[in-house]
Amino acid sequence: MLVFSVLPSDAAAANEVKIVIDQTPVEIPSDDQPAIVLNGRTFVPLRVISENLGTTVQWIPETRQVAILTDKATSSIVPERSTKEPGDIEIIVDGKVLKVSAAEGLPYITSKSRTMVPFRVISEALGCDVQWKQDSQTVEIKKPVQLPTPAEPIPDIGNSGPSQEDVAMLKELAGYQTNIKMLDGSVINSKDLLNMDVSVFSSEQLKRLKTYLDQVSKYGPTIKMPDGKVINTAELSIFGPSVATVDQLRAWIAAETPRMQAKMAQLNREFVRIPDLAELYIEIGDEYGIRGDLAFCQAAKETHYWQFTGDVQPWQNNYCGLWATGSPCTGLESYNGADPEFIRFEEGVHGAIFATPEAGVEAHIQHLYAYATNKPLPEGKVLIDPRYSLVQKGIAPTWQGLNARWAVPGTTYGQSIIHDYWKAALNK
Repeated sequence: MLVFSVLPSDAAAANEVKIVIDQTPVEIPSDDQPAIVLNGRTFVPLRVISENLGTTVQWIPETRQVAILTDKATSSIVPERSTKEPGDIEIIVDGKVLKVSAAEGLPYITSKSRTMVPFRVISEALGCDVQWKQDSQTVEIKKPVQLPTPAEPIPDIGNSGPSQEDVAMLKELAGYQTNIKMLDGSVINSKDLLNMDVSVFSSEQLKRLKTYLDQVSKYGPTIKMPDGKVINTAELSIFGPSVATVDQLRAWIAAETPRMQAKMAQLNREFVRIPDLAELYIEIGDEYGIRGDLAFCQAAKETHYWQFTGDVQPWQNNYCGLWATGSPCTGLESYNGADPEFIRFEEGVHGAIFATPEAGVEAHIQHLYAYATNKPLPEGKVLIDPRYSLVQKGIAPTWQGLNARWAVPGTTYGQSIIHDYWKAALNK
């Protein structure tokens, strides 16, 4: 039986750690309970982890039981408790009591009323592979591969797996070397399909992969540069020198302005004067080694050419939607080490607010830097991006690597930045 009691205080005795599931960082709200190290063992919040691992969690107050139901479970029946000591809580996984030894660390309740369990206990109980990275204070969890329910065998020939047409489709998709999100929630690069046992793919998964191929094939795997050189877009890194000049970026935006004015009039919205940010993106991008011209194009995509048709407003100087999660801010969000001279939050406002356009551009560049490398910020740089520490460093060194990570599902997110925006700017 898994039981625990309330600890009076854990903050002073523990260090916060990061959680990464299938290479995707788990973002825990600043006002919620983070994962921590306590007495030499790593504890994670039960509900946050369980729900990020594709399970449902139910609290039964009458019997003080936490019931976890996985996708494989056939029943949500919870067994009656055989014993019940004051304060004891039982963890049930798919109808079975989860047992843990004292040596593994006893679960407990935090001052924020969050159930904390040793990460190995809960993750391995759900069939996950768990690793602890001491250097980065990171818990890395890999979910188990979800095999499809076996279909009825076809008489005489049996279950032969994917067809030749399916195999050809997968090979073509692999050639695009683009990030894709699988049905089990994992993110892979399509080139990895060549090394996978595709016979286990369900018909639903194959159908989804065919949809991905239809989407990415509209862009193609290459782009022709103005000088005639053809480059593979999968190899276009976030790091590198800008190709489009400030004048080209300005000319491109000037050409798009009449179209945007007409579109805003059609939508009965006031046209927002497009700020002149091209030089800032090129210069600040150079300071970080980031392709500022492509970052500028990403900002154009994120803001709908600075018309801010989403939740973020023009006055926020937030050009890539930092902290715009779909819910308004409380005003109490953590800066996560970012300098409050350059950033703030306001209750009811969606996303971070940056003091100046320069700060907004630099925060955007820093966020790209976090995705592209695990190196520290360049010497002398002040942290402005409040979500910099929430990114698994170096997880997406290419623009197409942002697919399914910066944008979800974002199947053609990187391709769109390159083909729909950057290519147009290069031709000015």
